[in-house]
Amino acid sequence: MKKLIIVCTSIVVLCSSAFVGGKVLFEDHFNENENGWELGSKESADLEIKNGKLFMECKKFPAGGGYWFKVPDLKLPLSGFKMKCTTKWLRNKLQNDTYSPYGFIIDNYYFLVYADGERRLLFYNKDTKAYETIVDWGEASAIKTTTTGENTFEIVYADGKAAFYCNGEMLYKKPVTFVEGESLKLYIEKSEVVEFDDLIVTD
Repeated sequence: MKKLIIVCTSIVVLCSSAFVGGKVLFEDHFNENENGWELGSKESADLEIKNGKLFMECKKFPAGGGYWFKVPDLKLPLSGFKMKCTTKWLRNKLQNDTYSPYGFIIDNYYFLVYADGERRLLFYNKDTKAYETIVDWGEASAIKTTTTGENTFEIVYADGKAAFYCNGEMLYKKPVTFVEGESLKLYIEKSEVVEFDDLIVTD
């Protein structure tokens, strides 16, 4: 029995977060606007740093759609990188049980989560101007829902695959095709209000 427990524990460790230290390419804890984010109120979204958090509010409703904010002065290396960021879902301004996604964009890939615990991976095909589903909706127990607390998300890219983690648990790992020097964007959709904090990118 002890041997079985040891083997199972080893498996859990291997499947958990692979975020380790490296050369820091970008770091922001949002105490001030030291990195030059384009803050302010826009037609479709608001971006504000307050109380040590990056506050994002989407205003693209009722018609829908999303809005992204580009991480300033960051170019991701094709050789591999690791991104880590803490988020806290605050509210859905429509005040109903229909949640819209938020998350991260790299190249044309959308790493998305929902306040009800769902996760998803989409690819935007520029030729057809349509979104292609790589990982469909699926509930993940690792994602803290609605107002239950903060989630720490990680994206680890190596050897042509991107792994997406939440609170140390892998949500999925899929082949992707990035280009050298691509940017990282923070994304929010329709009527969601989310805080981002402790954003760190290493090689």
